[in-house]
Amino acid sequence: MIIAIDGPAGAGKSTVSRLLAERLGCIRIDTGALYRAVALAATRAGFAARDVPELEAFVTALDLRVTQDAVFLNGEDVSSEIRTPEASRSASAFAAVPCVRAGLMELQRRLGRSAPSVLDGRDIGTVVFPDADAKIFLTASAEERAKRRLAELRALGLGGGLSEVLAEIEARDMQDTNRTVAPLRQAPDAVLVDATSLTLEGAVDACYAAVQRQLDQGRE
Repeated sequence: MIIAIDGPAGAGKSTVSRLLAERLGCIRIDTGALYRAVALAATRAGFAARDVPELEAFVTALDLRVTQDAVFLNGEDVSSEIRTPEASRSASAFAAVPCVRAGLMELQRRLGRSAPSVLDGRDIGTVVFPDADAKIFLTASAEERAKRRLAELRALGLGGGLSEVLAEIEARDMQDTNRTVAPLRQAPDAVLVDATSLTLEGAVDACYAAVQRQLDQGRE
């Protein structure tokens, strides 16, 4: 069983996906963390975000592991380092590079097929698993997403104001929806869940109900 959850930055995909996976008895795979880890590794190695054979070979050779609680890059726990605003911007830039997406495609599919899974990202239901058993497009207003992201940053001890975070969210939306390779889109058969006015529990409940409806329809 594969559940695909797509949506823009700051919509709550990570937390909702984790809680939904727990409720469904699945593993949760944070594909965004894979792109963040690749961007971190590439930046450390001095690569720019462009489609070159050297970058493709570099990405393919990386040892990436994602657990329920951590992200490991060549054996190093980079869970905290990949959650900064700089890491987010870098990840979006590298995610638009065709060879990076190609390098991570098979890894995502292999992880997803290893066990019943909930995968969250930008193109899970449109590109990675277009035949997923259930699909959700989780979103919220840019203003609400900025407020949530600001709370996350402050919890990590990082600064920034609401207007700055909102500008970053809007810039990320523009970049993700307008890239030429696998742009952020709602799959035609995905259920839209707008979490702008929902509590976390309410968002998980809405996603759970949507998944159950789709799974029931698939059994008919």
